[in-house]
Amino acid sequence: MSNERPVTVALRIGFRSARANAVPMVVLWLLAAATVWTYYSVPAVTAAFEPLRKWQAESGWRAALLNRVFFNGLLPGVFLLAVPSIRPRHVLLVIAAQALWGGCWGVATDFFFRWLDVLFGSGRDFATLACKMMMDEFGFTLFLVAPADAAFFFWAGRDFSFARAWRERPKRFFHGLVLPNLISNWCVWVPVSLAIFAFPLPLQVQLSGFAAAFWTLMCLQIGLRTKNTEIP
Repeated sequence: MSNERPVTVALRIGFRSARANAVPMVVLWLLAAATVWTYYSVPAVTAAFEPLRKWQAESGWRAALLNRVFFNGLLPGVFLLAVPSIRPRHVLLVIAAQALWGGCWGVATDFFFRWLDVLFGSGRDFATLACKMMMDEFGFTLFLVAPADAAFFFWAGRDFSFARAWRERPKRFFHGLVLPNLISNWCVWVPVSLAIFAFPLPLQVQLSGFAAAFWTLMCLQIGLRTKNTEIP
């Protein structure tokens, strides 16, 4: 058994997963920033996003559901099928489960983003964006999304076997499952969230889906790497 402190091991798992995905993560940050800039600076880009904005505004949670079914389930599924090194044993089951799981979070995120808009307004100044990001990452994510995602992807990494997940579970739920997920989550989503909240409300949940595809693949790797023997 390792002599390292539980929190040290958990941090190592989280940062190791982030480091393994450093290049696409930085590309994602740059893409998010560039999308915000072009949306407000290039009329053609603003016009291109208008059908998406209108669809979300008219369809509400249904549009958010379909967005995450695609970006959390179907699109990552293409990568899982195409890249043997990251392909799980029951790939079709993983894709279906991710689509359902992501769709539910899409609906929850849509309602949460609407609440943030009521609470802080729709301004694009840094203070407003930072308040929304803090509530998202250190409230909604810390207490709800990260624990649920950590448990789900650990279960997925055990071929959706409750018996195996229970047998291989880390002794400490927070240190073993939640903290590695949180560290990677903050590395990805703190910069991206600031960019997402700069868009009009109807586009926020839709554009967050693009980043969610990358995050889903990252969560699968965290779930696979988390072992009960690593967390004392």
